[in-house]
Amino acid sequence: MRDNSKEFFSILKSEIFTNLLNTDKIKIAQLNTAIALLIKCDISFDLEFTSGTERLLPQALLTVFINRKTSLQFTFYFDC
Repeated sequence: MRDNSKEFFSILKSEIFTNLLNTDKIKIAQLNTAIALLIKCDISFDLEFTSGTERLLPQALLTVFINRKTSLQFTFYFDC
């Protein structure tokens, strides 16, 4: 796995990620835009979705792989 730190930290400063990280609940379109940006920059990631319940909001766990030893996880809750 190549070191994606420069590309990722550049993306992390983007308006797309800044908006995602500064809100309590996101819209699906926002997450789709972030995923498209990660794919365009050839950065590996995993995405897990957990549906909502009566008590919990639906959520997505995005794991971005920076290099062989480093990854970052982001938990996003969806606006219902």
